[in-house]
Amino acid sequence: MSVHLIAALVVAACSSSRDVRPIEGPAPPTSSSVPDTDPNPDPSPGSASTSVADTREADSTPPSAAVPTSSSSPPGTNISGTAVAGSAGPVEAGGPPFGETDAFSEAVRLRDGTCVGWAGSEGGSTDGLAVGARVVILAAEADEQIGSGRIRRSRWEDVSDGGRQWNCFFDFTATVTGSPAEFRVRVAALEPWLARPDPADPDTFVASVNTNAAIGLISSCPALPEPTTSTTEASTTSTTSAPRLVSDWRAVGRYWSQGVAALCRAGLPVTAIARPCRPPGVGSEYIVAVVDSADSTVSYDDGAEVPVGTEVTVVVATGRLCD
Repeated sequence: MSVHLIAALVVAACSSSRDVRPIEGPAPPTSSSVPDTDPNPDPSPGSASTSVADTREADSTPPSAAVPTSSSSPPGTNISGTAVAGSAGPVEAGGPPFGETDAFSEAVRLRDGTCVGWAGSEGGSTDGLAVGARVVILAAEADEQIGSGRIRRSRWEDVSDGGRQWNCFFDFTATVTGSPAEFRVRVAALEPWLARPDPADPDTFVASVNTNAAIGLISSCPALPEPTTSTTEASTTSTTSAPRLVSDWRAVGRYWSQGVAALCRAGLPVTAIARPCRPPGVGSEYIVAVVDSADSTVSYDDGAEVPVGTEVTVVVATGRLCD
């Protein structure tokens, strides 16, 4: 990846506070799903049509009780989308506790090819994120419900083509009022996530499962000292020695929590985490690059000799594919 591209990603990440993660990819052979026809569908705001289940009931309804064929309400829009979550660690055989999964994973990969949220994530619980969960659609800028639906299926995939960068996908369908360009998705009692069209497939909306990726959560990363001032007169003599170099670190391509911990253990303090769009072949929540905090055009490859104490910024991809 070129230096100029990395610098552009860092700048883009710092200029945007919205974290959304469009992604696409073929589903593996195994997946968990619920029927596209919900036997107990949620009401669709403003919809004048009936679901398949409603239609079966209407077929046996006497003519005098038939549903009117016209309505003053605008028709609802059927949409499909995916919530994308980062995952790290081995596949789990069964239910909780999930002792093998990385403590900061947003979702857990299961042996049958499906995924599930969990309460054990140290970045914030995603419990309730699962096939069959109700999805509430909110307006992008207000807490106004404009639709509802269900998570229909889940799956996991290595989006890095062999690099073991795992992402979980929770596919949902919903009916919304009007045709919103973007909206927020709330699953169970979790905080809502912004959804936008996938650049590669504008008919599919994609939302990022957002947990807290924070340096302060990593135990091997000490708090950075506060700037201090001194009135003591500086010495007129000094000695200069070559800084000690470290090279026993690996962060690029690793899950953010693992890579940040490795850098701090090596003596390279992480001062910031940049969250740009996701380049091709990179997983959401995985590290794209390590750059100098003082100059984002300077990037460090894994194992590069870097002076101890050099402050670095870690570039961590969101699920949002770069346009």
